[in-house]
Amino acid sequence: MKKWATFEKVIVQEAHVFRYFTIIRQSPTTQKMGKFDIVQCFNWVNIIAITPENKIVLIKQYRHGTDSITTEIPGGAVNLQEDMLLAAQRELLEETGYSSLRWEKLGRVDVNPAFMTNYCETYLALDAIKTHEQNLDPFEEIDVFLEDKNKIKSLIKNGEITHSLIIAAIYLYLEKS
Repeated sequence: MKKWATFEKVIVQEAHVFRYFTIIRQSPTTQKMGKFDIVQCFNWVNIIAITPENKIVLIKQYRHGTDSITTEIPGGAVNLQEDMLLAAQRELLEETGYSSLRWEKLGRVDVNPAFMTNYCETYLALDAIKTHEQNLDPFEEIDVFLEDKNKIKSLIKNGEITHSLIIAAIYLYLEKS
């Protein structure tokens, strides 16, 4: 298998959280050329924060894409040139007020390699404690709650956690523990 050759890349639209462009590529095997849609987004971090009492820090927030309130773990976009671990530490503190001195990278997943360029890294924050108040972005409304870490699978099974990147992060965590 070889990568396809790129012949043209045109920016169609630039928005706040993504850049949409079309790209013309040619198969090295069949020589067929096609026009493909690509969405370029910021990379992302997710954080599995575990308290000294073995509780997992979860959040509820409204999501515009699905027009629903979701249960998730803390996470967010990584600023350009920002270190992924520093972004994880920043997001945990901003969204929940929790911080940790014990961090470990659990893994990385591609968000949707069919047409998206970004990836998501998941970090484990052990002995997370509440050290600050939330410092939310202007349009964020986040409720923070703690759940027994052993109940995390049931939250997926019963459909309370449906966000695919959160489920991937939980899988990475469960494989580690």
